[in-house]
Amino acid sequence: MPKHEERVLSLDGLRGLGALMVFLYHVDIMVKPFGAGGPSLFPGTASVMVFFILSGIVLSLVPFKHMGNGGYDWLGYYPRRVVRLCGPLFAAITLALPMGYVAWRLGSTSRSALAVTYDAGLPAAVHDILMQFDVLFNVSDGGNNLFGAQLVRVDSPVWSMSWELWFSLTLPLAIWCISRIRRTGLAVVATFIAVLVSHWTGYFPLRLCLMFWLGVMVARRFDKIKAVKLSMLAELALLVASVGVIELSLVWHPGGVLEALKSTAMNAACLVVVVVAIADGFTRRALSAAPMVFLGKVSYSLYLTHAMVIGALVALLPRLGIVDPLAIAAVSLPASMLVSVVFWRIIEVPSMNLSRSLASSGPRDAVR
Repeated sequence: MPKHEERVLSLDGLRGLGALMVFLYHVDIMVKPFGAGGPSLFPGTASVMVFFILSGIVLSLVPFKHMGNGGYDWLGYYPRRVVRLCGPLFAAITLALPMGYVAWRLGSTSRSALAVTYDAGLPAAVHDILMQFDVLFNVSDGGNNLFGAQLVRVDSPVWSMSWELWFSLTLPLAIWCISRIRRTGLAVVATFIAVLVSHWTGYFPLRLCLMFWLGVMVARRFDKIKAVKLSMLAELALLVASVGVIELSLVWHPGGVLEALKSTAMNAACLVVVVVAIADGFTRRALSAAPMVFLGKVSYSLYLTHAMVIGALVALLPRLGIVDPLAIAAVSLPASMLVSVVFWRIIEVPSMNLSRSLASSGPRDAVR
């Protein structure tokens, strides 16, 4: 397998696994198949942090490669990236709006059903609909926006796409800054100190943006990390420790400085998972397997569509006599996968083709 293809396949596989974890997290909190009470043990938040790190990596690989070879085609990059992100994103929001309306008419009190105030008059409804498409300024941590108001999305995972778009637009700055760092190790330590301050003070933009910047730092040392050979024992120890820290962050909430330290450790564990997936070991080969590559291909579509599918099933299946939460959860996975594959084929693939057609003669991005 060519060197370039192997690296992309393993990262796509990790992205697919992360999308699956987000799906399971939303099934857990929306369907409650294991009963109410207690936190979800599926690492939804950690998976989004992994997505951010991966975006920093895959968007930076080619620019770093071509820095000393005529430079990178940034003017061509911008339209490609905006089309690649916003085409499927806006299509998913457009699909979610009527589904949210139907859920509201059925009496649902879910966040998606209440995202648009249909009963407050036409101006208010149009305002709320337009806000659903605001992924440039209505940025959030998944709960509250920058102004402290509760963020209500008709398609809940969309909050993270604001950060994807902001980072995509500011990528040249990240490349310029990080390319001038001489000691990457110290930069990583400084970054996690900033992440700690962000968790401690509650200023979420800092830590979310820095996850992307960590990905850029990894991209700069990508070939060196990829050449590291990990023994099965070392790989297992790193993964068990990382997953343990991530799971601890879901069940232990000490508050104060300890809470900030714990959350920062979770972010660090996400970085370790990504590094293990890149290094030469079993994990990289497993993530490059055909099923994981397929899951990686449809991961963006799965991420954008699964919440609305789960919400529809929660509203509709009880009317068909299916009320058992485990049964609803069991139906959710194949239904979400089917919708994501259809969405990928009808919406995402044409968006990718359009994005590629906008490429000039310069180097293309290292993302699918």
